[in-house]
Amino acid sequence: MAKIKKPKAKGSRAENELAIILWNLGYAVIRGPSSGGGVRRRFQPDIVAIKNGHILIFEVKTGREGEPIYVEASQVIGIQEFARRSNGKAYIAVRLAGGEWRIHNIDMLSITKGGNYKLEAPEKGLKIRDLDETLFPKDKKITSYL
Repeated sequence: MAKIKKPKAKGSRAENELAIILWNLGYAVIRGPSSGGGVRRRFQPDIVAIKNGHILIFEVKTGREGEPIYVEASQVIGIQEFARRSNGKAYIAVRLAGGEWRIHNIDMLSITKGGNYKLEAPEKGLKIRDLDETLFPKDKKITSYL
């Protein structure tokens, strides 16, 4: 009899995978468990990554290319508040079927009729290495030689 994969396990695997990728890029990474003491009283993001003073806060989702990603309003409000308190930047990290990660600024979400949020085109976000290169350019500017 084949085991049925539970959505929570799929989400945990995706969070762990992203945490490892960010760690390998030089970030200090903390993955927050989705349940446990105090989580109902305060928001806990899926992942917090810190590098050279930059604080990145991630809500992790999985999806398919061409299909929107839905995010509960409480998660959006929570990640925005966490980012405000930490002076960090809030992102939605989406692992698309086939293994491609895309990173979206929280501002890219649109509100649904039901009051939750939607990411219309998850495949259009930044790749993780592009996000890292944007924050920490590897090429020197010409002015650094003058």
